[in-house]
Amino acid sequence: METEIPNEIFTQQSSIIVDNSIESKQYTSFIPQTKAGFNNPSETIEIEIPASDAYYMPSESFLHIRGRLVRANDAAYDANVRIALINNAITYLFSSIEYSLGGKRVETLNYPGHTTSMVGYITYPDDFNSSAGLNQCWRKDTSINAISAEYTTSPAVAADAAITAGQFTPQRNPNYNDGFSIRRQLLMDNDTPGQFSFKIPFSHMFGFGEFKKVLYNLQHTLRLTRGSDVLPIHRANNVTDGKILLSDIRWTVPKIVPSVEIRTALLESVTKKTTFPITFSGRTDQHTVVTSDIREFEWMMNRTAGVEKPRWIIVGFQTNKNTTQEQNPAVFDHVNLTNAFVELNDVKYPANERIINFTTNDYVDFCVMADEFKREHHAFNNLISGTQIDMLNYKKLFPLIVFDVRHQSERVKSNVMSMKLNFKFSENVPANTHMYVVIISDRVIKLTSDGQTPMIVNY
Repeated sequence: METEIPNEIFTQQSSIIVDNSIESKQYTSFIPQTKAGFNNPSETIEIEIPASDAYYMPSESFLHIRGRLVRANDAAYDANVRIALINNAITYLFSSIEYSLGGKRVETLNYPGHTTSMVGYITYPDDFNSSAGLNQCWRKDTSINAISAEYTTSPAVAADAAITAGQFTPQRNPNYNDGFSIRRQLLMDNDTPGQFSFKIPFSHMFGFGEFKKVLYNLQHTLRLTRGSDVLPIHRANNVTDGKILLSDIRWTVPKIVPSVEIRTALLESVTKKTTFPITFSGRTDQHTVVTSDIREFEWMMNRTAGVEKPRWIIVGFQTNKNTTQEQNPAVFDHVNLTNAFVELNDVKYPANERIINFTTNDYVDFCVMADEFKREHHAFNNLISGTQIDMLNYKKLFPLIVFDVRHQSERVKSNVMSMKLNFKFSENVPANTHMYVVIISDRVIKLTSDGQTPMIVNY
């Protein structure tokens, strides 16, 4: 059956859509009660939005952080020194971050730097790296080195002599790190070297950022536990250690004033004791030190609160990335991995083994598994948007293993009782190798009311 539809260019009349449901939208900033713990490791920085007769939208909020990178003795660095913040450094400043709603914890990350980096590398399009990403200290590394010299001179003769003789041949520096160079330039090319100001989106940190709606008359709490200055700083080996002095932290959240009609309807649903379900992809993270000098490794993950229906499991390994500022914890290591799978209630994912070999460049299966995350989880079209990872830098910098566990058998659907990771390596695992795991799960919380206010959060 055919239906004739005239081309829209012949339609002379069109409706005008006007949205008058929002009376105003203003960003309101909230600050911690005290600055005492800004720069003390293990101190908790708490920012609270009290329950009130107001509508806030945390999904569009951001953390605004100002500070300065200085020497360990508080002295300023020279502008040409080879030191910078690492990629995604602000989240590495904290050993844990937590978001609570109505006095109940919604999400906690115990390794926020590693977790947000791993999710970011397989989520953000590559042009984010050279555009808006720098607003939040995101400029991915292109090598493991703290080197910002893109070109070197001809090795045969000195630069001045070569230019005079017409023999100057600039050569690309194979150790050049574009990410380090740009981040260093951002900090050091100003009147006060080391000064910075970044905005970290709420959605970058928490899966709850998927909930794109307002919340009424609820207490919101953000807790940040300050970590050490080892992880967020990357320096050359001839540079003295640095530290970060934070001067200002504020949580900026949109405050929405609905129109009278919308406000009346929303308040009516409260008095009627309506229950509002909130669904989102919650994030939890775990960590372990891998036993050294072995070629097979199994690890039983904790069944922690918040892991209700696991959908994605992301794994990254790092060797010697957490003890000095000469190392860079924003990049990962492949540790000669040859095979990896996860078991949920003894059901294996992926069902068919994927054997890889980094020595012979036979690792495309794992690279594709990482690339599929953005298409399957975020519905990004491959032809329109890539990720931060390609085949070359997957091996050198971002060898993340991504397990798709969304499609579960009846044995798993009812209740996930056990989650076990299995790995094989072609060589013994080096000492001081750490494994970071991010679990993305279906989460549901419910907002209810007794007919009065405030709303009550239930799991």
